[in-house]
Amino acid sequence: MKSWLMMVVVMGVVFHANAQTPSDSLVRYYHPNGKVSSEGRLVDGRPEGYWKSYYETGVLRSEGGRSGSLLDSTWRFYGPNGALESEIEYVADKREGPLRRYDSTGVLLSEELFSKDLREGMARYFHPNGQLHKEVPFKAGKEEGRGTEYAPDGRIVALLQYGAGLLRRRDEINRVDRMGLKQGPWKEFHPNGKIKWEGTFVDDQREGLFKEYDPLGNLKELVKYDAGQVDAGAQEKLTVEIKRTFHPNGKVASLGSYSKSGRKEGLFKDFAPDGSISGARIYAGDRLVSEGLVNTVGALEGPWKEYYATGEKRAEGSYKEGKRDGPWNFYHRSGAVEQKGTYAAGLPQGQWTWYYEGGGRHREENYRRGKEDGASVEYDPEGNILTQGEYIDGNKEGPWTYHVGDHREEGAYKDGLKDGLWRFTYHDGTKNFVGTFVNGEPQGKHRWYWPNGELKLEGKYAAGLEQGDFVHYNEEGFPVLTIKYKDGVEMRIDGVKVPPPFVPGGGDQ
Repeated sequence: MKSWLMMVVVMGVVFHANAQTPSDSLVRYYHPNGKVSSEGRLVDGRPEGYWKSYYETGVLRSEGGRSGSLLDSTWRFYGPNGALESEIEYVADKREGPLRRYDSTGVLLSEELFSKDLREGMARYFHPNGQLHKEVPFKAGKEEGRGTEYAPDGRIVALLQYGAGLLRRRDEINRVDRMGLKQGPWKEFHPNGKIKWEGTFVDDQREGLFKEYDPLGNLKELVKYDAGQVDAGAQEKLTVEIKRTFHPNGKVASLGSYSKSGRKEGLFKDFAPDGSISGARIYAGDRLVSEGLVNTVGALEGPWKEYYATGEKRAEGSYKEGKRDGPWNFYHRSGAVEQKGTYAAGLPQGQWTWYYEGGGRHREENYRRGKEDGASVEYDPEGNILTQGEYIDGNKEGPWTYHVGDHREEGAYKDGLKDGLWRFTYHDGTKNFVGTFVNGEPQGKHRWYWPNGELKLEGKYAAGLEQGDFVHYNEEGFPVLTIKYKDGVEMRIDGVKVPPPFVPGGGDQ
């Protein structure tokens, strides 16, 4: 037997226990109210084997195994009412496999995959009715790749594109209004994920072009609608026909789709006499959009050029497995370089520079894995600095300056949000504005000034909302208007009570 002092941390709560116990035995620790806080076996003074922890009410809080004091088995965590909240497998104290979370009734809320304590693979989140709500891809703990959002009835309602931990693009589709009428763009997909058909609805009626594709992504049919009816006149021009030409040896020389009027539409492939792909072009209404090479699965590969609708070269660079890779240049219609930089696996990487049509620098930025990272400078056509600051991992960070219209703005950012004191000045250095921000929200007293230095407006913010009196002054410094706010809502103007805003459908309230 030996005397010892043990401190145990369970789910964020610290417990102390004094006891006389052998080095290998079952032990219990207690809450101040006498209820057991945790229990398990100690080996040489370290937790080993199956352990449980409890709320002060006696309800089970967590349970799972330990090996060498490290979490090492399936662990389950419970809410104060005893309902299972989450479960996850641990290996040497690191999460491994699916983490499942549940609501108080046992309905699955989410399932996230972990590898060596980092989220990896497709995470799935669910509606209260059990239907899939969202799929979000993860790579090394950060959101990366294409995701999908679903309505409670299973419809895909948004296509999501993530990059380096941020939602880069969200395309809303397959939406219905409050009356249940289809509105806006709709898409349906083949089982392999490629688009089956797409088009636009207005008040539940098809409007404009509808396109249908085969499972390989080749355009099968184009139909134009007007108020839900096929536009017969336009349809004559839109009917698509796949045409092939052949080499003398019988091998396909070219493959592409044409409208009935003879216009080229979509991807055209050219083949060498031995059957290998020798080139590719993309058309829209007989207009060349881009040209280059594709690989055996149809993905863009190697050097490509893109063109404006008027025929001038728009951009040139290379693709690798369907993603931009290596140096790319973009051009003004005049042929002068508009911007240039490098891609890595489809994401901007390194320094990018933008130019005015006359050749002068417009903007310079640095990127890392598709996100701004490093110094950023923007110039006017005369070479004067308009904006200057620094990004870290896609967020503005530290001091920034702007030249905006008739004034200059100076202040700092923290994690992409305005933070601390910001000052605006007129071109002659006279104060224009002074105020403080916290996490991007205005906070405390804010003051604006006339060009002659007299106070123009002052008021106070709390948590980003106007609070109390905001007093407006004329250029002579005399108050001319006072508006009283409460939580951002106008309550009185020069002492006169402001009627509450009209809410449609709000009845008499």
